[in-house]
Amino acid sequence: MIRNTIVFLLFVFGMFFAGNYLAYGQIDPCRALAVEEARRSAAPTGMAETWTRIDTIGMSRPTCTKNLVRSWWERLTG
Repeated sequence: MIRNTIVFLLFVFGMFFAGNYLAYGQIDPCRALAVEEARRSAAPTGMAETWTRIDTIGMSRPTCTKNLVRSWWERLTG
């Protein structure tokens, strides 16, 4: 039972990182968040990505992950 739970959690984390790499070309959640925010902004993506990377430099990885998942949730529900 515990082994199955651990394998399932490893699978979920692996799919998260594989999805990040396929969608954003990045494994790091902070860089993926910067790309996501740049794509959703009104400014051209190349220019906006520079600014969003500056915004996400000071964030921790758990904060970036939480904000990335929140962005995905907003995209799904909004």
